Amino acid sequence: MAEHQSSSHEQLAAEPVILAGIAAAAGTAIAPATLKLAGGARVDVDGVADDRSVFVEVFAHQGRLRGGQFHKVARDALKLITLRREHPGARLIVAFGDETAAACVTGRSWLAEALRTWGVEVLVVDVGADVRAGLVAAQARQVMVNAAPSEEP
Repeated sequence: MAEHQSSSHEQLAAEPVILAGIAAAAGTAIAPATLKLAGGARVDVDGVADDRSVFVEVFAHQGRLRGGQFHKVARDALKLITLRREHPGARLIVAFGDETAAACVTGRSWLAEALRTWGVEVLVVDVGADVRAGLVAAQARQVMVNAAPSEEP
């Protein structure tokens, strides 16, 4: 079966690279996990320390974020903040694979202010030239697939 042009294979392959960088910075092993909240809801987290002292959400996107991507960061930050309610003192990290992508949450936006207010760290991991090139190529392919329909008949 052929891979669809909008596949996120490259993004999924980059996530372990970013998590490894965060694990090294945090000094603890971090792995994806599905957790159950006190109210019974299930939550998937990109990276969790075994002792629940660190929670990480990962964004492999390269370049400036667009509207929907910015809102995904906001939703994932809310997820992290909710997890801290059940794990007081936990370190919350939004991890990026690109400085430009991270700029939306390190500058003067409302989301940047919210992350600072709630103590959510923003860290950037260098994914390396090969991974970066694959991500950029995938993003270009996805833009072509997801382009708005033409106005012409």
